[in-house]
Amino acid sequence: MQQISPAGLSPASSIAIIGGGVVGAANALALACEGYRVTVFEPDDIGAGTSSGNAGGIVTGAVTPTATPGVLRAMPGYVFDQDGAAVLRPAYALKILPWLLRFIAASRPSRVAAIAQALQPLVAGSMQAHLALADVCGARDRIRRVGWLKVYKTAKGFADTALDRELMTRHGVNFSVLTAAQIAELEPHIDPDAYTCGLFQPDSGFVNYPLALSQTYFDGARQRGALHLREKVLEVRPLESGGVAIATGQLTRQFDAVVVAAGAWSKQFASQVGDKVCLDTERGYHISLQSTGADLLQRPVCFPENHCVLSPMHDGISIVSIDELAGLDAPPDYRRIRAILPFARKVLPGVARQTVQREWMGFRPSTPDSLPVIGRSPRCKNVFYAFGHGHLGLTMSAITAQWLANMVSGRTDSVDMTPYRIDRF
Repeated sequence: MQQISPAGLSPASSIAIIGGGVVGAANALALACEGYRVTVFEPDDIGAGTSSGNAGGIVTGAVTPTATPGVLRAMPGYVFDQDGAAVLRPAYALKILPWLLRFIAASRPSRVAAIAQALQPLVAGSMQAHLALADVCGARDRIRRVGWLKVYKTAKGFADTALDRELMTRHGVNFSVLTAAQIAELEPHIDPDAYTCGLFQPDSGFVNYPLALSQTYFDGARQRGALHLREKVLEVRPLESGGVAIATGQLTRQFDAVVVAAGAWSKQFASQVGDKVCLDTERGYHISLQSTGADLLQRPVCFPENHCVLSPMHDGISIVSIDELAGLDAPPDYRRIRAILPFARKVLPGVARQTVQREWMGFRPSTPDSLPVIGRSPRCKNVFYAFGHGHLGLTMSAITAQWLANMVSGRTDSVDMTPYRIDRF
């Protein structure tokens, strides 16, 4: 075992990655391309967890954090309004209280400005980072540059985007305000009564089969020697001699370094290393409607006033919605996502008679300040973190892998990594 020096880990060293979602798969490919011997610990298929159920957006202009003054004013409704943008299960309120207090602190205008500044390099570079990974594993055709569209029916709904527009302008995001006629040109199959104006980010991308992208990334890593072990990691233990021991239910193995990319389950491994992190879950839901065989949508379309996204996935139209604060153990509650189904059928008449083929729930790994945890553990130089991407796991996965590969290899990055350090908590 060797301790990582300032010059980085030497080529052909062994690196374990805990977690086989899109972040883990992207890191596996980036590190395998550097010549490292990569082993991914994932008990399920690569990409089959939370990564498989998102709306497919690579949102290059997502500089607005989740916590804002407007969201803070709406928080009382999280418990009492079961039709609101988010819901907190009362039984989980005490457990999530420390996270909520930090979330409230992150909503101050000065913090919102600082967080947006830290989000900017992550999202602005996300498309190019994906394309670079895609080029080395033949996945370019899985990424479409069709933009990200939000539509609004009411003047108030659009007025509520003032902070979004201010932050996008401040950070150089390419976006435009669309008229109803312009929206109709982009998406002619949406009921025109569903909107009066919109916001469009043309530089954003779309992946209509996120599971396949994750698996293609890992296949590229496998071609460069990476292994996938279907074992559940129980413990991460730094070794005095350098390196890290990874214990599963089957064996304990030693590696030169480890990347913790276990999404919502990452907190326990950080704690074993001695690092504290404020991490919880925003549970997300989707309903998938069988494909009609028609091109009903060209891209994901977000309806913020109705708290949902309609997305044209590989096997049909997905209705993606709901933020639910209920932790990792509570059973799913599909009542709220089912309640959105009539709205979806109305605004997209092409699915009015299509049957539901899947209901799904996943765990978004969320920090209260909307920033992921990326970088080295301050307690063990052979432990790296890549988790906490919240709503933007797909968007940020490739650039996270790019940055982490630079760190492991000892290259200096032009980005200040301070905002993403685990010891900010």
